[in-house]
Amino acid sequence: MLNFRTYLRENSGWLTVNLFLALVMTATMLLNGIPAQEIGYGMLLCVFVTVAAAVLGFGRHRESLRQLEEMRQNITVVQSVVKAPEYLYETYYQDSIHVLVKEKDRIQNELTARQQDLTEYYSMWVHQIKTPIAALKILIDEEMSACLEAVDTQENDIHVIKLRQMQNELFRIEQYADMALQYTRLGAETNDFVFEHVMLDEVIRPSIHKYARQFIQKQLRLAYTPCELMAVTDKKWLGFVLDQLLSNAVKYTKQGGVTIHVCGGEHPWDDIAGEQKEDQAAASDKSVQRIRIIIEDTGIGIRAEDLPRVCEKGYTGYNGHADKYSTGIGLYLCRSILDKLGHSFQITSKQGRGTRAEIVLGTMKGNS
Repeated sequence: MLNFRTYLRENSGWLTVNLFLALVMTATMLLNGIPAQEIGYGMLLCVFVTVAAAVLGFGRHRESLRQLEEMRQNITVVQSVVKAPEYLYETYYQDSIHVLVKEKDRIQNELTARQQDLTEYYSMWVHQIKTPIAALKILIDEEMSACLEAVDTQENDIHVIKLRQMQNELFRIEQYADMALQYTRLGAETNDFVFEHVMLDEVIRPSIHKYARQFIQKQLRLAYTPCELMAVTDKKWLGFVLDQLLSNAVKYTKQGGVTIHVCGGEHPWDDIAGEQKEDQAAASDKSVQRIRIIIEDTGIGIRAEDLPRVCEKGYTGYNGHADKYSTGIGLYLCRSILDKLGHSFQITSKQGRGTRAEIVLGTMKGNS
């Protein structure tokens, strides 16, 4: 009904002209003495023809609107789908649309190629920058070993402290280089995800070993019990997520430590409302388990007002303003990667009491 009213309003011009011409002809015939009955018969015939023309015109109008709506939803429509133009202005409109489609395709292809070139450049840059990083690491480690082997050198020696600081800064540079590479790859049109059955202990242990020096230097304890659980995931990308979570845990924990839980099905640490019934249902079927990786720390925690936004790109919150090295990219990458892997991710925290990050790796068949 709304389209019909719109159609009448758009065609009110020629309807008004027809009505005016009908009045003129009626007045002319009356002045010439033609009987009113014959005039009424002729006017009735004119009205019938006008209504029929309006109905047929509205049918074509509605079909055009339908095709335009399809084109709006899928602008890549091909020429064969579009109704053949009836008027010259329709031809111009269709030509303009196809020119815009071609231009859009050209820009999209150009952006895709540029993104691919950028990804390849960052990949090459990261691999190249790792060579001097590895060389510097070897030189610093050799210098550290030589200092510690000296009889008169203590752990609190100024030179040893500076070497420790150099090791930390070099480790941070390597982290940022890897983060830049993963950030670029994540936004690319293609990715290198390889889904396979992965023993989770083989993913967690390398991350723990990577941050072992930071745990020792900050005198933080690490509690982790090796597990025999497997899940379908991408080993490299999941390892990168664990690296980021452990990095945050170490960075914002001054005393206490970090605990890593890996469990399947229902577990005693689950305090998320609404999930216990699902866990019980999953646990009742021994062939299916929900795998969770939980990383808990005793750090400074996250403010309640910052918690809903910690996974937004570039958002640093109160802790990020206090820590000048925070980029606001780490947790955003974690969320984005886990979404692409099909895993769920949740962070809970209380300021001053620590943070808990939980990864749920969907379902799997029991391994034991």
